[in-house]
Amino acid sequence: MNENLKRKLLLSLATMTTVSSMCSASVFAFGVHAGGYKDYISNVQNESGYQDWYNNTWNNKEEFDSGKVILTPGKTAKDLNFAWYSKVAGTPQVKMSKSQDMSNATVFEGKAQSINKTNDFDTDAEYYKASNKVSVDNYLEENTTYYYQYSVDGSTWSDTYTYQTHSFTNFQAILVGDPQIGASGSSGEKTNDDQNIANDTYSWNKTLTQAMKTAPDASFILSAGDQIDYSEVTNDNSAEDKARYIIKEQEYAGYLYPQYLRSIPVATTIGNHESKGDDYKLHYNNPNASALGSTNAGGNYYYSYGDALIISLNSNSRNVAQHKAFLEEAISSHEDAKWRIVMFHHDIYGAGAPHANTDGANLRILFAPLMDEFDIDVCLTGHDHSYARTFQILDGKVITTEGVGEDAASTAYNPEGTLYIAAGSATGSKFYALSTDKQYYLAERSNNPIPTFSTIDFTSDSFTIKTYDVNGDKYANDVTIKKDEKATSIEELKADLQSMDKVDMTSGSKQRIEEALNGLSTTLETVDDSVAINDLASRWNTNNDPLDYYARAKDTDYRDPNNTDALKQGYSKFLDKTFYEADKNAAVDEATIDQVYTNMLTAKSEVVTKAEYADLQAQFDEAGKFLSTIEIGNKKGQYTQENVNAYKQALAQLKTQMNESKITKTELTSLLDSLKQEQTELQSLVNKEDITPVTPVNPDENNQNNNQNQQETNKDQTPSQTTDQSGKSDQIVQTSNSATSKDAVKTEDTANVLGLTLLAVGSLAGIVSYKVYRKKETE
Repeated sequence: MNENLKRKLLLSLATMTTVSSMCSASVFAFGVHAGGYKDYISNVQNESGYQDWYNNTWNNKEEFDSGKVILTPGKTAKDLNFAWYSKVAGTPQVKMSKSQDMSNATVFEGKAQSINKTNDFDTDAEYYKASNKVSVDNYLEENTTYYYQYSVDGSTWSDTYTYQTHSFTNFQAILVGDPQIGASGSSGEKTNDDQNIANDTYSWNKTLTQAMKTAPDASFILSAGDQIDYSEVTNDNSAEDKARYIIKEQEYAGYLYPQYLRSIPVATTIGNHESKGDDYKLHYNNPNASALGSTNAGGNYYYSYGDALIISLNSNSRNVAQHKAFLEEAISSHEDAKWRIVMFHHDIYGAGAPHANTDGANLRILFAPLMDEFDIDVCLTGHDHSYARTFQILDGKVITTEGVGEDAASTAYNPEGTLYIAAGSATGSKFYALSTDKQYYLAERSNNPIPTFSTIDFTSDSFTIKTYDVNGDKYANDVTIKKDEKATSIEELKADLQSMDKVDMTSGSKQRIEEALNGLSTTLETVDDSVAINDLASRWNTNNDPLDYYARAKDTDYRDPNNTDALKQGYSKFLDKTFYEADKNAAVDEATIDQVYTNMLTAKSEVVTKAEYADLQAQFDEAGKFLSTIEIGNKKGQYTQENVNAYKQALAQLKTQMNESKITKTELTSLLDSLKQEQTELQSLVNKEDITPVTPVNPDENNQNNNQNQQETNKDQTPSQTTDQSGKSDQIVQTSNSATSKDAVKTEDTANVLGLTLLAVGSLAGIVSYKVYRKKETE
């Protein structure tokens, strides 16, 4: 990491909303939109094209096809993953070519997992027998068109599909939230005539169609969980359980339906409606898939794309230790990533009434500290079916940031903290009410009942998210983050200070680090919430778990009496800080956090090790030894007493600055330089020749001789007169140039002049040394 103080780029704004007092919640009269959340889907059914699509495309054709191939991102931009169901088992293969006729194709082989799935309620329905996965590794080039086919036997191949890569440096993604196919609540559930799946599929395809028009060069899609709706799975192999899986596979047929998913990878995360079954991990081939953070649906995964590291966490798992280990693994794989993006389902800083103040708030206890610890730039979530954008959040605090306003377009430069985005609904299958009070952490929110999507533009120094509705009109304000390549965040600096070996440093260095870290904790009003974190993590999925499977408080022992799903006040210090006592949770202004940052950076850069301090002491000891070896006198190779005294005084002055409990690296370096300079200067003043002592001259006698010499000189001078035009005369003294005048200088005067000259030379070194010492003293 670059240790230079991060550069704060300034943005000039004509107006900017002040957020210093935003922690006092403002009351907004938000609720479920007029007519209830089913209105949008009812309108879909009345669209002119819907009935024709249902009769000729969906019904008895597409609704039974949950085996479609779906692309997912590979480990890097050069990789691509494939997954699909097949009704026969074999060896899955994908072949890719740059030619549409598939000439010179490269074949990639994968693995199959045996399954027994169907999406048909007919008793004689044919079942899917294999989940097939193939990874294309280190093959793709940027800005290139590819063609691919897939097979399970190597002889019968699928139709040919097109896949287009784009820039691996500056690229675009699409964000969608909660398609939740099957959630619209219409008729036909548990039959082959499930209208809600058809409605939501039609709307999902419509949203993706508009998203691809808005962002035709998008490199991948991010889907923030709850891709499907049906979550009630018991895995007991009963007839009822089989029916539930059939419903889920019908919903997957709807989610996989859009043709665009054959040409653009989709990176999903596990929602609460998917976490109980195994169908999620069978339908997707996620890169770097891990068992860490697992539920029945699967666990965490990550991939890198250009300067971005994308991390997907399963927020249904409350195993914090596993999430932390996974984040360490992911980040170490791409330590130089400019952008760290985390996506999980639950909106821990959301806007909706059903979740943001209940299970989302409960999970905030676990996941918000992880976002801080691993210095995540942006956290993408879903769950509340309402759009929400936060201010920059660090340790539950709003960090006021120049360029970031409320309900306005924002551009932040090298901001501290994490930006949280909760995507709305991509299908309109369900809409929720917003919280009555606008939470202190929100910069913008909306539950306008229309499907939405966002585009995200990544460059080497900027991240920009723009949000649109299904018609392509702007739904929310644009948000941009710009980062200087040399910027080191306050969380990175904190981690550096905490990891330093304090055993090998001076007490002063250790104290400066402790004071700097304490200054950050004091500013952010950090609380120790380890008891609540450990309790929620260790008792997860046990009989005495404080929360149910969906993270809602279970009973009166843990439940807030005024909020049946939130953990009660006093259980978690962090929840108290960010929820129950939010009105006291004042924002931190940028100037304050910058000063804290400066103090931390200074503490790190000014560390003095014990070895360095010992070396300084040794250098002073060497200076003392040098002093003891020199000789004082007027002989060649000796030093005058004046020079030695000045050197002793300089050493004494420097030694007063040696204080183990206070000295900084800068001061130590300066002391060493000064010590070396003093010794060098003294060595340069060594007598180069013997100095002859001179008898001091009596001042009175010297003055008498001078006066006599002047009188005798005046005898040889003859006055002459000159007259100017005004008639005035000036007397000019003429000095004789005769030999007699030269001989008039007395020999004793010559001796006096020589004596003064020798005295001046003899004391020159002392004068120089005094000047050196005086300069040091005044400095």
